Amino acid sequence: MNIATRFAAVIVGMSLLAGCTTLTEGEFNTIHASLEGSPAVKRMAIKDCIARERATPLGEKKTYAAFMNVSVAKYETALCSRISNAVANGRMTYADYVKLQSPTADNSKVIRIMQGR
Repeated sequence: MNIATRFAAVIVGMSLLAGCTTLTEGEFNTIHASLEGSPAVKRMAIKDCIARERATPLGEKKTYAAFMNVSVAKYETALCSRISNAVANGRMTYADYVKLQSPTADNSKVIRIMQGR
């Protein structure tokens, strides 16, 4: 799974909070508002994300951790926190999410988010 696909998968995983599996702009905005307005919801989203990411094969974790400049032990927490915070504070937009579906799109903004920059 490539990095953009992994990022999109985490966001779609967060969409389970909204009870959906495919994100529309309205659903993405609902997730944004929920994460932005409720620290408890954000903690729950991060916790659920970490639980899902633990199932990632070790080889992939090593690749993603190196890409994100974190240890393998911190991979799940770093990925889930960075994505949740980016969606909550509006740095990650629906347009950014949609671009993740295209292999030719410029996803440099998402790369910076994943790297904690």
